[in-house]
Amino acid sequence: MMFGKFRILSRSLDGSFSYLVQLARENRGLLLGVVASGVFCLILIASVILPAWRNPRSKFYGSGLGFPAVMRKLGKPLPADVAVVKRAPFSRWIMGEGTYASLPLLAPVIPMATVKEVLTKPGDRVTTGQVLARLDTTLATTKLESAILAMETAKAELARVRVGSAYVLAQERPAMEKVNLTAEEQLLSQKGEKVTKFREAFGRGAVSRTALLVVEGEFTEATRMMEKARLQVAMSEKGVVESIQIAENAVKDAEELVSHRRHELDDYDVRSPGNGIVERILINAGEYNQDGGKPGFVIASGSWFEAYFDQADFGDIQQNLMAEVHLEAFPGKSFNGKINLIVPVVSFNQGGPEISRPLRPRGSGAAEWAATFRTQIHFESDPSQVALGMTGFARVHIERESLAIPRGALVSVSAGSGFVYIVGHDGRWATRIVGVGMIEDNKAEILSGLSEGDHVIVRGHWSLKAGDDIHVDRVWDSFTAPEKL
Repeated sequence: MMFGKFRILSRSLDGSFSYLVQLARENRGLLLGVVASGVFCLILIASVILPAWRNPRSKFYGSGLGFPAVMRKLGKPLPADVAVVKRAPFSRWIMGEGTYASLPLLAPVIPMATVKEVLTKPGDRVTTGQVLARLDTTLATTKLESAILAMETAKAELARVRVGSAYVLAQERPAMEKVNLTAEEQLLSQKGEKVTKFREAFGRGAVSRTALLVVEGEFTEATRMMEKARLQVAMSEKGVVESIQIAENAVKDAEELVSHRRHELDDYDVRSPGNGIVERILINAGEYNQDGGKPGFVIASGSWFEAYFDQADFGDIQQNLMAEVHLEAFPGKSFNGKINLIVPVVSFNQGGPEISRPLRPRGSGAAEWAATFRTQIHFESDPSQVALGMTGFARVHIERESLAIPRGALVSVSAGSGFVYIVGHDGRWATRIVGVGMIEDNKAEILSGLSEGDHVIVRGHWSLKAGDDIHVDRVWDSFTAPEKL
C-alpha cells in the first residue's frame, strides 16, 4: 500500500518537473532575465551597498540604517583602528619671497655753498670717509680768518687786563688805588698833627675858635678821603679778579669759534658715511646748496636677501639656519646663505616684493592679507653679478625628529592645534587637544598633548558618539601599513 502511494508521488513529481522544464523552454528569455537580475542585485549589494554601509564617508553610513546605527541597536561595540604614538623624522622646505636689498646710507651736504666738483658717479664702489664732492670754501675760509683775528684780539685784551692798562678797568686798578690810599693816609696824619697844635694854641688863647674849626674841618675831610681810598682799594682788588676771568673766557670763546670754523671747513668735503655702492647722486657741479643738511648722495651699504616668510613659520625660522636663494634673473641657479636677522614683527601688507591684493582667502567674509615677518639672509660670498633690488625667493630646510601620529588620526586642525581620539588602558575612548607642527602626507607632528606610547584612533572615530563602546580591530605599527591583531 505504501509502495503504491510512493509510486503515485513519484509520478506526480516527474510530471511537475517535466512541466517546469517545458515551461522553462517556452519562457527561456524571461528566465534568463530573472537570473540576470538576481545576479546583478547580488553584485550591487556586494560592491556598492555593503561598502557604503561600512564606509564612514558615505551618506548611507550615517543614516538610520547605516553600520553605526545598526551596531548600536544590536548593542555591539564599534570597530576602530588605533596607532601607537612614536617618534619619527620630519622634513620640509619653507619658502619666502623677497628682494636682494641693502642699507641706504645718506651722505648729507651740510654747508650752504656752491658745489665745486662731484668726484664719483652712480655704480661706483666707495669706502668710509672717501671724498664724494667738494664745495667752494671761499666764504668758509674768510670766516675762519676772521675768527683767528678775533681770537688774537681777545688774547691781547687779556694781557692788557692783567697789567691793568685796559680802558674798561678804569675803576679796577689796585696798584693805583693803593698809591692814592698811601697819600691820603699821609695827608690825614699831617692834618691830625695840625689839629693837635691848633687845639693847644686855642687853649693858650693864641688862635681863635674860628681858626680851630677850620683846621678840624680839614682833618674831617682828610679822614673821609682816606676811607674812600680804602674802599676803592678793596673794590679794585675784588673786581680785577672777575675782569681777568671775563677776559680769559673771551679768549676761550674765540678759540672755540676758531675750532668750529676749522671743523666747518672740513664739511666742505662731502664724504661717504660707509662702504658701499653709489646708488643715487642728488647734486651737480655748479649748483648752490640752499638747504643745509639735505642728502647729496645715497650709498647702498651691505647686501643681503630680505625674505618675507608666513607668520605660521615663525617658530621654525631661526638664526644661523642655512638657506637657498633663487633669483628671477638666474633661473636654475641657487645662492647659499645664512639667516642672521629675524625681525619679530608681523606685517599684513608684505608677502614678497609687493602685495596689492588679498591673498589666501580663508572664508572669513573679509579680505585677508598676507601676514609675514621679515628676515635677512646673508650670502656666503658676495655675488658681484647680482644687482640690488633683484627679486626671488628663499628656501629653508627644516629637519627634526618629533612625536608623530598617522595623518588620519588628526581631526580639525587650525592655528597649530587639533584634536585626536585616544584609547586608554581600560579600552575607553576620549578626545584630547594636541599641538600640531609639520604635517606630511601620511603623518603629523605632535608638539604637545600626547606622550610616546599613547594610542590614538586612526579609523572608526568619525561616527563615535558619547556612550559608544569600541573594540580595537587593528593596531597600526607604522604610519601606512596596518597589521592584523
